[in-house]
Amino acid sequence: MRRAPIVAGVIVVSIAAGVGVNTVVFSWLQALILQPLPGVSDARDIYLVEPRAEAGTNPGASWLEYRDLQTSLPSFDRVLASRMAPFNLGEAGRTERVYGMLVSGNYFSALGLTPVLGRFLLPDEVSKPGGAPVVVISHDFWQSRFAASSSALGATLRVNDRPLTIVGVAPAGFQGTFVALQFDLWTPATLAPVLFNGSRELDDRALRGYSVMGRLRPDATRAGAQAELDAAMRQLARAYPATNATMGGEILPFWQAPRGPQRMLAGALAMLQAIMLLLLVAVCGNAANLVLARATTRYREIGVRLALGGGPRRIFSLLLTEHLVLALAGAMAGALLAMWGTQALRAVPMIGAVPIRFETHIDGTALAFALVLGVLSGLAFGFAPALHLARLDPLRALRSSVRHAGRSRARHALMGAQVALASLVLLVAGMFYRSFTETRDIDPGFRREGVLLGAYDFSARTPDEATSRTFAARLLDRLRALPGVESAAIASYVPLDIHGMPLRSFTVEGHSRDDAADDQALANIVTPEYLRTMGIPLTAGRDFAELTDASAPPQAIVNDEFVRRFLPDVEPIGRRLESGGRTYVIAGVARTSLYEAFDEPPTPIIYFSYRDRPSSRGEIHVRTRPGSEAALGAEIQRVVREIDPMLPVYDVRTLDDHVEKNLFLRRIPARMFVVLGPLLLALLAVGVYAVVAHAVSQRTHEIGIRLSLGAGARRVQAEIVAETLRVIVVGALAGWVTALAAAAHLGGGGGIDPWVFAGVPVVLLIVAVAACWWPARRVASVSPMRALRAE
Repeated sequence: MRRAPIVAGVIVVSIAAGVGVNTVVFSWLQALILQPLPGVSDARDIYLVEPRAEAGTNPGASWLEYRDLQTSLPSFDRVLASRMAPFNLGEAGRTERVYGMLVSGNYFSALGLTPVLGRFLLPDEVSKPGGAPVVVISHDFWQSRFAASSSALGATLRVNDRPLTIVGVAPAGFQGTFVALQFDLWTPATLAPVLFNGSRELDDRALRGYSVMGRLRPDATRAGAQAELDAAMRQLARAYPATNATMGGEILPFWQAPRGPQRMLAGALAMLQAIMLLLLVAVCGNAANLVLARATTRYREIGVRLALGGGPRRIFSLLLTEHLVLALAGAMAGALLAMWGTQALRAVPMIGAVPIRFETHIDGTALAFALVLGVLSGLAFGFAPALHLARLDPLRALRSSVRHAGRSRARHALMGAQVALASLVLLVAGMFYRSFTETRDIDPGFRREGVLLGAYDFSARTPDEATSRTFAARLLDRLRALPGVESAAIASYVPLDIHGMPLRSFTVEGHSRDDAADDQALANIVTPEYLRTMGIPLTAGRDFAELTDASAPPQAIVNDEFVRRFLPDVEPIGRRLESGGRTYVIAGVARTSLYEAFDEPPTPIIYFSYRDRPSSRGEIHVRTRPGSEAALGAEIQRVVREIDPMLPVYDVRTLDDHVEKNLFLRRIPARMFVVLGPLLLALLAVGVYAVVAHAVSQRTHEIGIRLSLGAGARRVQAEIVAETLRVIVVGALAGWVTALAAAAHLGGGGGIDPWVFAGVPVVLLIVAVAACWWPARRVASVSPMRALRAE
């Protein structure tokens, strides 16, 4: 390091960047897969017991099914159950939305948790329907609402308009038993009929949704537990054919849970990890080139060491140790960088109404990962140069001068590999970034600007259809009367939400299938003026009848894609459509827009009228002048509070913010590449400059002779640049072809962006020309006499 501080510094910084970003992504994967339950020890030993429907879906277990499975799975130490539940917390006029879980009596003990304060649930509190009105609160809730005071014990919380007594505080870091989701309240599952207005989930096997899990005994295996579950599900099918005849079951590792965001995140993060590892390989190629260029200046030193009795093995180990020291210094710096970088995923905004929280940090496992990457990087960039020097002939090394090592096939090969890897990584980064920017700019088929959203849910009261319809009509009348409101509507779902939209089976007059199956389309339940509020034009027909109109038949509106697929040669307006046992008349056709993802193909959808299918929950949509949406938030909450003081409006956001939040999985790698792309270009420039500078400095004598014989400085400079560019062009072309083949294979041709595939090579060549032109200019401008005396 003392002899070549600049080269050593460049290597340390480049390895730090490569190791740092890899450690950050690894910590995210670790939080998702290796440590999926913060606050729970040995969470990898917990397995899910998932009922599986004949269609391949996992609807969860019923409460009675869980009670049966408790005694049918001896491979598990204890089997627990829980389900996610949204709660309205607070007194009339001051309610807010919080998220909690309904849990079995052994929930906390089976997870091996210890309360920070008080106790957990007692068996008799979860023994019969309508059990004890008690609640356990999270550590964060305790700190934020009670300032971590012991007075929280015995305090009363009003949950869904029912008083619950706080009996304990969960340990710090524990979020619940859904990966990456955070909950604040845990109540006995037997309180469901009380909290949800007579819910029958405790005695109806058809009502599913509970997540069942347990910790395998030390002497048990997953295969053995699967055999026990298969036998138990067959027994339940015989005993309860109406609800279990077509149900199977599977034992799954916790991180493979079919509910929650983990599957979506795992795939995205695994791809990101692969790209970051490729970046590290490119960084190692750059370091190897620098080390090899530096190695040619040490021929005499190594010759002396060999002549004095130093064996090749000793020389090899000495040089490799030097390189490992550099790599480990870079790895330690990368670990410090990763400690800062892990905060990025924690700052992910809440997506929709889901309480997402990623608890990521750099622990011993992540540090070990960083050190292993450092060691592997040191071996990758240091092995070949160390072996090259250790195999030198001492006599030739002592007789040679540095100018005799001017041209090196190994150096050219490494430079070509370095450029190929850099080209490949830059092309991938460019494609990711272009995909992100194009996604943001794409026309979703609706107007994002000027719409404010807010959700409500009074399903805990189990209202009838008339009550839901009346509430919606009163709410919309009040909202449309607000100053500045152009239109207002209610829908069951918002486009481009992480939840997606449900599929509904249907048959439509004028279309038949060869088989007996029904067709399927996405579905959304909306009020009149929804399409106007969203800026989705009607291409045929008319909007829905008013909510209070009892004379019109049940109506549906379909989109252009629905007509193209199912009614291509007939008039769609007035056609009868059957779904869910009811018959609707197609009243209009709307323009096709985006519904679930930015890259989805045109998808058919059916809009059902809220008048015909009222719901106890909905998403308020209010259109106003763009830029003034946020000012309406308080007004919407006031209007709802005046109609129903116990009903909170939650998740208030603009439609534009809603769409942006759902781009976070694309935004994270895009932002990383914005930083890493220029960094990789800078490292490439430094590497090319260092290699060319070393090479031409070793040819100073030769260049002096050529200049003294009449060769022009520009010609010498052009030859040096051309010699280097031949290697760079071959490397860049190799990376370009590899990236093109990968894009064509993965994207079927649609993933090939001409701007990226044309622009990246141009930028790379400009940087490379600049990097090799400067040292070539310097050596070509040296006077011939000075060059001849350089020896």
